[in-house]
Amino acid sequence: MSEEILREIIGLAKKSKWIQIRSFVKFIIEKTLKKEAGYNLTALDVSINGKKKSKYNVLIKNKQNIKEIDKISNFSQLSLYQATQRSNNLFDISQENGTIIILAKYLGPTIKNHQIFDFSVQLDSIDEPFFTIGGGRKIKGSEILEIINKIPKQVKDPENKDLEAFIFKKLTNKNAIWSGAETKSFQNWKIKIKNKYRIETGKITHYKGKPTKDFSLYLEKLSNKRPSKNKKPIKKLDKKASNSNKQDKEIIEKKIFETLTGKNAIWKESETKNFNGWKSKTYEKYGKDTGRKPYYKGNLTQNYKKYLRNLIRVK
Repeated sequence: MSEEILREIIGLAKKSKWIQIRSFVKFIIEKTLKKEAGYNLTALDVSINGKKKSKYNVLIKNKQNIKEIDKISNFSQLSLYQATQRSNNLFDISQENGTIIILAKYLGPTIKNHQIFDFSVQLDSIDEPFFTIGGGRKIKGSEILEIINKIPKQVKDPENKDLEAFIFKKLTNKNAIWSGAETKSFQNWKIKIKNKYRIETGKITHYKGKPTKDFSLYLEKLSNKRPSKNKKPIKKLDKKASNSNKQDKEIIEKKIFETLTGKNAIWKESETKNFNGWKSKTYEKYGKDTGRKPYYKGNLTQNYKKYLRNLIRVK
């Protein structure tokens, strides 16, 4: 018999192999049983000598008690646990879709009858981990790594869901996604492009949630046809003008807030919490609705000013 060391097993087997699995567990229990502690056996939804029980408990303290496991013919969950000063041995066995799953962790000898498992992973604190496949074929952990390293890496499919967002941003200079969600502008654009493509070609635009190859080419052609805009010369910022714009920004937001809510935006020369909260919510809503930012270099954009003024008109 090999020396007692810490061992772990993860095993899978067909339900039809329950008798072999049961013998395997009984053998380990017999070799690791400590009379002063004993194994606590708990089974759920179990058949004991042909009689169904929702729960079954028994304490195994000697070899005679081990025969209690023979009474079990069917179950949903079965566990055996023994705690001593040196170790905590645990066997957890379950059944799912005709497969027995066993998880074992124990201090004890090695067991060589690997053929009972259709698949298993076995580890201990000294030797190299190994796997077993059907009929007891043993494969070392190092061999598994060699196999994994030989598997060719998958190349990502360029036709992914991000293509539409990329084309939209390229065509409109607007964000397709804001705060993790699609903007209304992007959603409306997608509907228009899909309808236009179907009318022109009579073909579908997506298959299994991804743009088709033909639709992807169609989108790429759209982006290539877009005329390039001449870059505007960079203007040097006048500090006085910058300060004026900052004041203008504060006056516009303050005026809109006070008109909409009837509350003061400024109290004791400081912005109120309500005003700050309103500004944050309005920025976020504007971003979701348009895919644009409300500021550029610290100043309100012209589009955002119009957006704020429209809030008053809507009210």
